[in-house]
Amino acid sequence: MKKIFALILLLSFAVTKNSSAQIVNPAHWSYITEDAGNGEFNIMISCTLDDGWHIFSKDYVGISVPATFTLEKSDDFEVVGKLQEQGEMIKEEIDLGGEKEMAMYYKNRVVFVQTVKLLKKDVVVKGSMDYMTCKQVCIPPATYNFEIKLNTN
Repeated sequence: MKKIFALILLLSFAVTKNSSAQIVNPAHWSYITEDAGNGEFNIMISCTLDDGWHIFSKDYVGISVPATFTLEKSDDFEVVGKLQEQGEMIKEEIDLGGEKEMAMYYKNRVVFVQTVKLLKKDVVVKGSMDYMTCKQVCIPPATYNFEIKLNTN
C-alpha cells in the first residue's frame, strides 16, 4: 500500500512539474527604426500575436492593463509627439458581470511608433513596453525591454 501511495505521489509531482514548465507567451516583439530626417527617428515596436490572442490599446481604460510605452530619460535625445498605434483596432463593448466597458484592442499585429530627436551624434535609446494579452482569459502583465542604437551619420 505504501508503495502504491509513493508511486501515485511521484507521478503527481511529475505531471505537476511538466504542466508548470509551459510558459504561455503569445506576444512576439521586434523593432525597426526609420530616419525621419533632421536628426529625428521613428522607433517602431511591432507586436505579432498568436492566433486568437489580443493586446490592449494604449488608450484602453478598464479592468485590464493597457499597453504602456516607456523610454528611459536621457540628455541624448528628446521625445517628439505622442506614441502612435498602427493596426486594426477593435472596439467592443463587453459585459463584466453587470458592468459594461468599451474594450479597445488589437488582434494579429500592432505597431507602436514613437519619434525621437537626437541631441548627440550616437545615442542609445532604452525603453520598455508593458502589456497584457488575453484570449478567453488574460495572462499576467508582461514587459518587453529594448535597447536601440541610433546615429545621425
